[in-house]
Amino acid sequence: LMLYETMIEDGIAPEMARMVLPQSMYTEWIWSGSLDAFANMAKLRCKPDTQEETRLIAKQISEQMEAKFPVAWKALLCK
Repeated sequence: LMLYETMIEDGIAPEMARMVLPQSMYTEWIWSGSLDAFANMAKLRCKPDTQEETRLIAKQISEQMEAKFPVAWKALLCK
């Protein structure tokens, strides 16, 4: 907890500082949703002003969706 508080005091964003807390580790997750919902997420989270780690995950999701649903994905991202 002290390291976390020090990181916050040093100006590190809370979402980044949480990595030193015991329960902040992700190992696996299952996420479901419609193709339209994933497209909305990608349009929102792939923007340059999004936190880098979030943007990287969104980009990977977008690449997977494009590979699996190329025509629909292109149409959804353009609407």
